[in-house]
Amino acid sequence: MSAPRSLPSTNVTRSDLARLRVLVLDDHGHTARLMADVLRAGGVGEVYASTDAEAALSGLHAHNPDIIFTDRNMPNMDGLTFTRTIRQAALRQDSFIPNPQVPVVMVSASATLLDVELARLAGVNEFVLKPFTPAALLSRIQMVLKKPRPFVVSEAYVGPDRRRKAEVDYSGPMRRRQDPVEVSDAGERNLTRQTIAVELNALKRMIRTRRGLDRSLMQMTYRVMQHTRFRALQVRDQTIVRTTNSLLAYIDSMGGAEACDAEIVEVHIDAILTLMGVDESDVAQAERINRDLELTVEYKAKQKLAVAV
Repeated sequence: MSAPRSLPSTNVTRSDLARLRVLVLDDHGHTARLMADVLRAGGVGEVYASTDAEAALSGLHAHNPDIIFTDRNMPNMDGLTFTRTIRQAALRQDSFIPNPQVPVVMVSASATLLDVELARLAGVNEFVLKPFTPAALLSRIQMVLKKPRPFVVSEAYVGPDRRRKAEVDYSGPMRRRQDPVEVSDAGERNLTRQTIAVELNALKRMIRTRRGLDRSLMQMTYRVMQHTRFRALQVRDQTIVRTTNSLLAYIDSMGGAEACDAEIVEVHIDAILTLMGVDESDVAQAERINRDLELTVEYKAKQKLAVAV
């Protein structure tokens, strides 16, 4: 069995995030807003969203972002050209580009070897696969802040040092297929719980900010719960597995975002966050939390059925 390793954690502090200015660029306005909402809910202080790469370039001097998230495929100017334009300012000064070294995270629905290589050659720092989750976006911020790479400036290439193996295929709880299925070290469990807590708190804030669940947020909730269950299985936390299974089963049974009750989703999230504060040896307390959750869901379901009748 391979040696244990740290799961993706989110140990960048709230104060670190609160000081950040982040630019989000995606030609689909809905996706740009969703990404911006995720980052704000995760604690990022200032987030600017744009649907036009050329306009975003013109506004760089005004916003001077600390990090940029950009879509790969866009009309007029795609994410690769956008990134290359920023990097070239390190060779030929451009008054519109105050910081040619600004970290760029590419967001794409495709991550073939060619996609990854082209992104690296353009000077991209990190890569996120669509559909994304809060943990996927926040983990990239952590990589940029906690593991900065030397910046290379030459006529042949401008961008972060490419010698580090790119961790571009992460969109969930594991980043390498050969990683162990289970981890049992206490430190690993704590890191896993930190990741779960940050992601669930961000998701909860998004639901409240948006005052309910639309289709995209419901899809994200489902993915987050799948990842939460996966992480819980890794650390053998069956009480959290039980709670996430309950929410996934509820979403499946309702058949769509429009039929799901945001309050029931929040009750599940609160139960998971509460369970993470319970000592692992206190089986009785964990059982009470899960039982109370099940009774609450049952009661809410009966209320909705009564209204429908």
